[in-house]
Amino acid sequence: MRAVVFDGELKVVDDYPAPVVAPGEAMVCVRVHLAGICGTDLELVAGYKGFRGVLGHEFVGTVVDGPDHWRGARVVASINFGCGECPECLHKGPEHCASRRVLGILNHDGVFAEEVVIPIVNLHRVPPDMPDEVA
Repeated sequence: MRAVVFDGELKVVDDYPAPVVAPGEAMVCVRVHLAGICGTDLELVAGYKGFRGVLGHEFVGTVVDGPDHWRGARVVASINFGCGECPECLHKGPEHCASRRVLGILNHDGVFAEEVVIPIVNLHRVPPDMPDEVA
């Protein structure tokens, strides 16, 4: 799979492992149509948080693997992936979870790749009449 990877050096690779939705996981695989570059991505490349992996967290794409009612849906996603069980997740939200992962920022590959795996709870359907550039 083609991806933009940062491992101390920014590079485009053609052989990055494709993400896989494991059986029983409440996740989907999304084919990325369009991704945006923001200041956080630039800070990560400059050394912020010691990130290593696929960058990017602003995107629109189509669900290609997951439950039938999500397949083919055009989506965007919220970027904080909490555990969903701790008091912080349950009462304050996943962005407060001590074990959270953050799409393309903290312990989870991002969207500067052909495909990405995202928790279903984080998905937001894009209206059919909304262009990718707006979504």
